Amino acid sequence: MSFRGRLLLFFAIIVVIPMIAVALVLFSITADSETGKADAQIAQGLRAAFAIYDADRSSARSELDKVASDPAVADSLRKAKPGPLERELASLRSAHPSVDSIAAYDSHRRLIAAVGDPTAVAPAVATPSTGSGRRLGFVAVSTTTAADYVRDVGRTTGLVVRLARAGQVVSSTVHEPTHEPTRSGDVKIAGRKYRGRFADLSEAIGPATQVGMFQRESALQSSIADRRLLIGAILVGFLLLALLSSIVVVRALQTQIARFLEAARRLAHGDFSRPVPVEGSDEFAALGREFNDMSSQLASKIDEVSRRRHELEDTIRRVGEAFAAGLDREGIVNLAVRTAVDACEAEMGRALPIDRRRMRSATIGDTTPELEAALEAAERAAFEVDPAAGADWVETLEGPSEDETTEQRRPIRHSVDGVHALAAPLVARLGSGTAIEQVGVISIVRTGRDFSESEYDMFTYLTGQAAVSIENVDLHETVRLQAVTDELTGLYNRNHFQDTLDSEIERSRRFGTDVGLVMLDIDDFKQVNDTFGHLQGDAVLVEVARVLRELSRDIDEPARYGGEELAVILPQTDLNGTELAAERMRSAIEELQISRMEGDGALRITASFGVAALPASAQDRASLIAEADAALYRAKRAGKNRVARGGPVAA
Repeated sequence: MSFRGRLLLFFAIIVVIPMIAVALVLFSITADSETGKADAQIAQGLRAAFAIYDADRSSARSELDKVASDPAVADSLRKAKPGPLERELASLRSAHPSVDSIAAYDSHRRLIAAVGDPTAVAPAVATPSTGSGRRLGFVAVSTTTAADYVRDVGRTTGLVVRLARAGQVVSSTVHEPTHEPTRSGDVKIAGRKYRGRFADLSEAIGPATQVGMFQRESALQSSIADRRLLIGAILVGFLLLALLSSIVVVRALQTQIARFLEAARRLAHGDFSRPVPVEGSDEFAALGREFNDMSSQLASKIDEVSRRRHELEDTIRRVGEAFAAGLDREGIVNLAVRTAVDACEAEMGRALPIDRRRMRSATIGDTTPELEAALEAAERAAFEVDPAAGADWVETLEGPSEDETTEQRRPIRHSVDGVHALAAPLVARLGSGTAIEQVGVISIVRTGRDFSESEYDMFTYLTGQAAVSIENVDLHETVRLQAVTDELTGLYNRNHFQDTLDSEIERSRRFGTDVGLVMLDIDDFKQVNDTFGHLQGDAVLVEVARVLRELSRDIDEPARYGGEELAVILPQTDLNGTELAAERMRSAIEELQISRMEGDGALRITASFGVAALPASAQDRASLIAEADAALYRAKRAGKNRVARGGPVAA
């Protein structure tokens, strides 16, 4: 096959086939994108419907106040007789023309009497009571009919609006049979296809009501077709441009190949050392043969030592880049010392840490008293102050001050009786703070010959990369810890709580042990925030979290479950033990005296606890959390500041 034919085949492989695949992918993405836009418009319409519903309910509040304040209504509710109550409600509706519906319910939310439009929505609700505070029941007043509400929402959103009660449509912006069943997704309305969904309206009392927003399916398909047409036109234009460019490139390459062939014959004695593969009999093959002839004539002129030196430096630099990306402290230090010994042709090298948590020690090569003495002298010199450098702090084996920057100091040369050593202190910014720390020193040594400038520069580079890698390892560990920790309280976050609970439950099933769970909620926490501010609320959370940490065992897992709700996982603890632990925590929280953020005095708080255990109270994670949460709310309802335990699993 000719060179031109190969290029055309290459063009078909890298341009035409991928473009077909791209077109298919883009068409699919376009359909998904337009569908997503339609769903987003429907969701926006639902939010607008909720806002209009809340506004209608607010507008009914003034009429509700007039109706609910009528003494006759309270008297009729007390007697709970439908006939007199209905007559009284009818009289009140006549007196208030703007009211579309009035309904009265007893204290158990059962309807007693109702007058007006049965489809009225967005009622405002009041609870008349006796002089002693006993609730008589509920009065709901609505000033909006279903038709008015549907019309307002449709005018605002531009979508088809359907209102449903008890699973059947009661009003719609399109003509359709009443009492149609409600269904979200792709539906037919009055013979046409629509896409949409229903959502529940927050009725304070009365039957459940849903509002649905729908969009014509034909509009969505038209939008998808328009986008696909535009994408197709762009791809065709790109294909034509690529074809034209390929023709120009092929002609240019053929001309250039002829020039290369002529130049290769002229440069038969040039500096070429790499043989060129020769296949076939085209122009590339002829060019390859010419370059191979040149390489055979020039092989004796290659400087083998220089080539090996460049290859070694390049390899070492790649190793140094690997240091910065590694996450193994021990491996980093070992590799740094070993590479420094090999690259600088040293007899021995070692790394000494200041803090073994930050760096690992390592020794490469066999030590002798002479080598040891030179290494120790160089390492001591590396920590001395150079008066000419104007250092702001004295480097000692205890580490640097906070004024030092992260730039590595140059290695120190030192010689003792013909034994030459290099030592470089490692400086890094560790932890979540900004302090600079001296983490250790790396040194190498050899006998008889001092280290050259290139070896000195290579050692400087390697030690600098080792310090960067140690810093990256520490940063990785810090970020990993932050990913599972709540920033305010220092407790584990909810994701870590869920993962740990899954692991403990699995361990419980495997080894037949118990797992206890404590759920607690700070009592009246909203009142603390509203009265003293959110900073005070944060201080309360921090103090409660401190109590949980102090009263938890090493194997326990205290976590912030959400807001002011906290949790503690107690491995190998049954229900009785979990309850005792919760009682200790409750008592400690009750004894807290939290300083006021503004002004004098201290704040006293309490917390309610719910406890459960597996297998006594639950069989899996979901039921364990649910049982502890249910016990927590029983403690709340029973008067707060107490511990409630979950029931047996059979319940």
